Amino acid sequence: MLVGHDRPGGRLKVWRWSGWISLFVLLVSLLSLTPYLGSSTELVRLRNALMLREGISPDFAWTPANVPASFLQERGPVDPFFIQVVQQLRLAELSDDWARAVAISRHLLSSSPVLRGGAIKSDLRGTYQSVVVQGHGYCGDFTDVFVAIAMAAGIPVRTWSFSFDAFGGHGHVWPEIWNRQISRWQLVDVFNNYYFVDTGTMPLSALTFRRALSSGSPQLRLATLDPRARPGWAIESKAWAYYRRGLPGWYMGWGNNVFTYDQSRSVKLFSGVSSSLEQLGAIAEGVHPPIRLLADDENQAQVQAMWRLHRQLIFLAWLVPVTALVFLVCLLGWAYRRHRSPSAHSFSGLEHGCH
Repeated sequence: MLVGHDRPGGRLKVWRWSGWISLFVLLVSLLSLTPYLGSSTELVRLRNALMLREGISPDFAWTPANVPASFLQERGPVDPFFIQVVQQLRLAELSDDWARAVAISRHLLSSSPVLRGGAIKSDLRGTYQSVVVQGHGYCGDFTDVFVAIAMAAGIPVRTWSFSFDAFGGHGHVWPEIWNRQISRWQLVDVFNNYYFVDTGTMPLSALTFRRALSSGSPQLRLATLDPRARPGWAIESKAWAYYRRGLPGWYMGWGNNVFTYDQSRSVKLFSGVSSSLEQLGAIAEGVHPPIRLLADDENQAQVQAMWRLHRQLIFLAWLVPVTALVFLVCLLGWAYRRHRSPSAHSFSGLEHGCH
């Protein structure tokens, strides 16, 4: 005589309860992400949290002579299209890398006196055409194309970003070149048509600019990359307010592998369809650069919040497939037991479920 869980009905109850519990855990796990799914800026926050890597401010002092091993440095072939752009701009004939950076910036800014805006959903070549021919694009589009041309010209380059919403998607991104002739980083705000100087005329690095801006240096000035092109702001004080507002949210894209990223399968598949799917695929392929936050005394709360979200995502990345697998096993187990015991209750009934 069968008793307890040895009875067919008892075994079905075990499968039903286990299945419903796993389904509940799965749904709660997925619902925990719903606050981030309502806008593109919150999706960027999810991406940034997922791509976080350890690192504090001294990590950013590296040079092309000692690139960190974790930095996704471009090692793939340069797109011949951008080699042709370099040749057309005659960058090799210019005196130094800063002159080349200015020439690249002026080329990208020369298409239209008024920026038409709009995020470009295309590959690197398509983005270049939209920026140069039509004057379309956001800061990320201008930066991607700038980096591609600079890399094709042999100029070491990396990118910085800052956000106004605690490392979410409302912010700015800009490139920083390594001037090989003077062995110094120099910041280029190509989208806003600016670079920055302090006591002299030497363009500042990103970190030097940030320190001067944080300290309220009276010598800090902005200059235009192309006096003929549109400025970022008609009123200079608004530009300074913009940059100051972003001070707590600085971070670095930990890679410059623009060509490898552009040639990845997921980017080719989803380019022009969905930026989120494109980036998710690139993350899965390992070609999306991680990010490192610039942490200081002023942004500890925001940094810690991002790390909590990072840990939540890593936990969910383990939990969701496990609970989905458990639910599937429960469903199959219930179906098998139900087939062996036709008189048992229905799995799909709301009053029973996969217990």
